[in-house]
Amino acid sequence: MDVDNHDGYFASDQSLLAPAPLIFRYHRFTPKSEFARHRHRWGQLSRINLGMMELLLDDRRVVATAQYLLWTPPAEPHAAYIHQAMHYTSIYVEDGVAAQLPSSTCLLEQTPLVRALLDDFSQRQITVPAEPWDIRQAELLCQRILQSGREASYLPDSRQRLLQPILDAIRQDPADATPLKAWAERVFSTERTLARLFQRELGMSFGQWRGRARLLEALSRLKQGDSVQDISARLGYATPSAFIAMFQKQLGDSPERYRRQLLESGGWPDEFNA
Repeated sequence: MDVDNHDGYFASDQSLLAPAPLIFRYHRFTPKSEFARHRHRWGQLSRINLGMMELLLDDRRVVATAQYLLWTPPAEPHAAYIHQAMHYTSIYVEDGVAAQLPSSTCLLEQTPLVRALLDDFSQRQITVPAEPWDIRQAELLCQRILQSGREASYLPDSRQRLLQPILDAIRQDPADATPLKAWAERVFSTERTLARLFQRELGMSFGQWRGRARLLEALSRLKQGDSVQDISARLGYATPSAFIAMFQKQLGDSPERYRRQLLESGGWPDEFNA
């Protein structure tokens, strides 16, 4: 792990010039990679090409899937866990732009334009934009990122006393089809109160949160080699086509194509180099 133990910063960051406005670094992760608590001198945007990654902060866990950028403010301590082999892009952000982004770790939406600009930099393996056109493209990218939608986490958590037992139970069994009304009876509350708490505490409905938990379980089972039919039945979908439609809506790809990408990227021998 490339970390200076005195202050928790990556040693390799020391040799970099300050981003103006961005610095790109490209890596390949091996499956089940874990990275100890560390921090970066500049704000960091993390981009993955498939699956999900987790950041462990001092007070919470943030889960990100491939349709989001993961924003970490300058000097914020965090540990990371990568579930499967993947392409990864780390983007350091200049202080002026970082100051306009959220002060805590969160997810930023990748709009089609943001994705296209990042894809172009990645395909050409640009690390430090130096040509006039690349600098203008980086500046446009910064402007669009500042306008991106934001979420606390793909699968946010809550310690609210009525919600926590529900969230814990669904994480243990994402296929649990217990309706919100029945949960209300179990936690001695009302369906209306729980619905309001889901929106206030988690920023989404009960159904949306459970759907995301099921998607994360589906990603894990695809990696293990389970069939689409078995996964859809296990997670309570009426038909495999209903599961496929959900998967495509969330990740922009079919389960089988996702599995092929996973298998194609699974043989990387490289270790993480921050």
